[in-house]
Amino acid sequence: MKAALLTGVQSVELREVPQPELPEGGLIVKVETCAICGTDVKMYKYGYSAVELPFIPGHEFAGVVAESNAADIGYPEGERVTVNPNIPCGTCFYCQRGLQTACDDLRIIGIHRDGGFARYVMVPALAVRQGCVLHVPEDVSYEEAALIDPVSCAVNAAELSHVKPEDVVVVIGAGPAGCLNVEVSRIFGAKKIILVQRSQQRLDQAVFTGADVYINSSKEDALERVMKETGARGADVVIVAAASGEAQQAAVKMVAKRGNVNL
Repeated sequence: MKAALLTGVQSVELREVPQPELPEGGLIVKVETCAICGTDVKMYKYGYSAVELPFIPGHEFAGVVAESNAADIGYPEGERVTVNPNIPCGTCFYCQRGLQTACDDLRIIGIHRDGGFARYVMVPALAVRQGCVLHVPEDVSYEEAALIDPVSCAVNAAELSHVKPEDVVVVIGAGPAGCLNVEVSRIFGAKKIILVQRSQQRLDQAVFTGADVYINSSKEDALERVMKETGARGADVVIVAAASGEAQQAAVKMVAKRGNVNL
């Protein structure tokens, strides 16, 4: 099968590689679409100590079950699926308390094992047992299903920040994650959403999100504008969707008393 392998820093090669073998209790998924995450870009640009090169990246993927040893539990061949790439062990202190994302032995498809930048990807039995394989309804496209990972991050941010109706929410960063946070905050009922970004190009691209206010922080004082938009009270919730210490510091200044900041 064809696969895109990361072979070194800023080195990707398209190669013919053996198709993965079907594991006991697991699946082989034929990849229909795989998104490029910021983590993939970072690994390409700078490398990552957790990976052994060469390997196949790609952890935001969706496809069809091509081979199955888990048909008896709802994953027959032909089933449309997407996969949570973060596979918890299920037995450590944190997993036993329902905190699987803090698992002591978390293994990630596309980082610790070959991922979705290939025609086929192997999903181990542990991932199936831990509920990492999700059914995709017919009315959801593969492109949409591949985004379940970043969408779930935005939902998690809204839940942890307690976004609720009538809230004013500031999102700092208009990249893919920031745009998802805008849309999810609206679904949670936010009354007013302010999107802050220092790149005008990204702000222009983010118009589809339907934010109420767009602030270019390279052209105006974002803190001053947020205070103006909130009657000098500050925002109920500030979500930082930018890998920037400056953005994190700004968030603390923008939030209202007893508000929530999500970094």
